[in-house]
Amino acid sequence: MRANSNFDKNELRGSRYGALNAFMTQSEDPNGILTQELKDKARISIGSTLETPVIDYDGSISIGNTRTVTISDSENTSHMVSITFATYAWGFTIVPAMFMNNEISMQRDFETKMLKYIYKFAATLDGVGLTHLSTNKTQAFNNSLLYTVSSNIVKASYLQRESFFGDIDVMMQANDFYRGIDIIGDAGVQSIYNKLRQYGAANVLNKANEFGEKNVYFTNNMTAVGGVFAQGYAVEQGNLGILTRFERESLLRTRSRDGHEWDIVRLPIIDMEVGTYFYDSVGDYNAIAGAATADLTRARKEHYGFAVDVAFVSAYNSAIATRPNPIMAFQVLSEGAAPGILVHNTGNPLGN
Repeated sequence: MRANSNFDKNELRGSRYGALNAFMTQSEDPNGILTQELKDKARISIGSTLETPVIDYDGSISIGNTRTVTISDSENTSHMVSITFATYAWGFTIVPAMFMNNEISMQRDFETKMLKYIYKFAATLDGVGLTHLSTNKTQAFNNSLLYTVSSNIVKASYLQRESFFGDIDVMMQANDFYRGIDIIGDAGVQSIYNKLRQYGAANVLNKANEFGEKNVYFTNNMTAVGGVFAQGYAVEQGNLGILTRFERESLLRTRSRDGHEWDIVRLPIIDMEVGTYFYDSVGDYNAIAGAATADLTRARKEHYGFAVDVAFVSAYNSAIATRPNPIMAFQVLSEGAAPGILVHNTGNPLGN
């Protein structure tokens, strides 16, 4: 006798994708870097180069102390910035007839195949988002307070962990970024966050406001680093974005006479649109599941394909080596660790 169960419930598990969540949330910020025009043009830009105009910061100007008859020129320097997309695609098949004598239903098989790719897609995009943050972290600090800056990463000691997150606002404001702050952090950041929330207003020492009004996003895709208790990024809100682009047949919702279909759907869980591609085929599929499918020498197979082009973007900086950027990488060191001598593992750490 056999009975269905949930014994395999831990085989397919979602994770936390904090970087992806932060990029997607900031994409919808009405005061952010993405306009509706840019989003609309990105969707249909396949086969073209998508560009947006920008004007550089002018550091050459000065304020005089005399009145003159002649007013000098002060022309702006403009550029076109190209948006770079990467393609993400996956797919799977289903032979409906094989489920006639299968205790796994066709619906369960479809959902499991779908979920495993959604989770993989989310983890992949989360890693790309972390890489983008690392590449674009600020290299300039007007005031790093009592903290050490090494390899463009602000490093707090373990003893400073309870005051550091309140000082992030101060350091960002010293760099002339005054809007709200998003924190993207690992499990160590969550540990500090949870403990600081235990300091309420009734305590002698109230530390609950260290995170203030910050939005905090946690990710499990940052590699743990020796000598580092917590790591992550602080980003001024409205400076990140995600753009998506679709193939032409998906935009047209094409239905070919031989049964091929294209469309655009919104994926559950990560709430992102992707292009779809579907068709049927007929073939000998008797080897799929041994004796259970031995008779399927001519059977129908359904083919499900998914694809989308994605671009991770952040606010333009004409001189990132010398002008502060609204993305700050940080580390809280482990107890007894000294700043500036850490070696990072491979994966998605901050990039020391």
